[in-house]
Amino acid sequence: MPASHYPSLKTSTLVAYALPGLPLAVATLPVYVFIPTLYSQEFGISLGMIGAILLATRFLDAFSDPIIGILSDRTSSRFGRRKPWLICAMPLIVLSIYKLFAPPDGADSVYLGVWSVTLTVAWTAMILPYSAWAAELTGGYHERTRLTAIREAFVLMGTMFAAGLPALLTKMGYPTLRTHAFAIASFVVLVLPVAIVICAKYVPDVKRIKHKNLRRRESFQLLAENAPFRRLLLAYLINATANGLPATLFILFVTYRLEMPEVYGLLLFIYFLSGFAAIPLWYALSKRISKHRAWCIAMIVASGSFIWTPFLVGPGDFMTFLVITIISGLAVGADLVLPPSVQADVVDMDTLKSGEQRTGVFFALWGVATKLALGLSVGIAFPLLALVGFDAEATKTGTENSAFALLSLSMIYAFVPVIFKVIAIALVWNFPLSQQRQMEIQNILSQKEAVNPLA
Repeated sequence: MPASHYPSLKTSTLVAYALPGLPLAVATLPVYVFIPTLYSQEFGISLGMIGAILLATRFLDAFSDPIIGILSDRTSSRFGRRKPWLICAMPLIVLSIYKLFAPPDGADSVYLGVWSVTLTVAWTAMILPYSAWAAELTGGYHERTRLTAIREAFVLMGTMFAAGLPALLTKMGYPTLRTHAFAIASFVVLVLPVAIVICAKYVPDVKRIKHKNLRRRESFQLLAENAPFRRLLLAYLINATANGLPATLFILFVTYRLEMPEVYGLLLFIYFLSGFAAIPLWYALSKRISKHRAWCIAMIVASGSFIWTPFLVGPGDFMTFLVITIISGLAVGADLVLPPSVQADVVDMDTLKSGEQRTGVFFALWGVATKLALGLSVGIAFPLLALVGFDAEATKTGTENSAFALLSLSMIYAFVPVIFKVIAIALVWNFPLSQQRQMEIQNILSQKEAVNPLA
């Protein structure tokens, strides 16, 4: 089938595929926003120890990504090669979320470490096949963006729910972070199994494409020689680290710099609502100027808003920070939608050269980059705050952080991410895999009968 004539996927198929993104997103943000603060404030685990645990967890989990990616690519069953992974990983995710978000009294660093590792491994076993599945459902350049846009719209709806729930519970008379975490865990436990069943039932799986028997050395060599892959992977890692720093420090920033801890849920909700509203705009822009250029524009917008934060935001500056939140939130829609669509195009180039559809392997490597970035965010932020003498428990102990410690919090929260984003923009701006080149690759693959989007 010519690449320019890939049919549009049915809306019902898109919705069924995107549905698990909602409950998964409900848990994703709190893992990095709630968990460090919850275990430091409620159980007295030091920020340095939490940073070390989460960083070690990410590095340990990174080893499982390539293994799961390879096994997922090689899976063959009457249910397909992606569905079995989602179904099998779901129970372990449900259990881990409950244990991590509803810890018993006396939970310590060992408890945090065990359930963090369990959750991340199970999460990988679901997210990698789920993401690779999207790249294989269609070969259309813009149809891939449409698919990821709808999926990430559900992701943002879940994220907004997670961000808005604390404010709602606080208004209802349940203000503690521990209560908020328990409510989020309960939602995931109830909704995720239903979403996985609907997705598995109504979304067609793909068949394995394999026209060559690659040796291990040849397989790695083809990965290493894929220049667009190397370039995109590095940019993705750098930008994800830039996004992870403010996500990790958000509650601390609102509590100690803005001095308005009661509004963190509202601000998070507005941030992701802005991203949700901007998804159609980024999709339209990507059709006009290409996906990678639209992504660069989004990173420029985010940097333009964040760079002023350390100098404009102080105690009580709610309206100023609200404007920054809205503008930077507009960019997050592009960060969620466009990179996965570009990643799918990079896989096409490898399929052409290798003769195999190794989508799982590629998304595994991007998964490693994502987890490494999030681990780096925690591993950079908390040790630096500890180094400058910042006290995350100051509100409980009645002490005050120094002006230098508060300024350091602002710089790590907002200025350092801008530096990372500038580097990512430089890598992506002249990305070599354009729409025309992707269509040429898809046409060649079609002529070789190496691609059959739906089994």
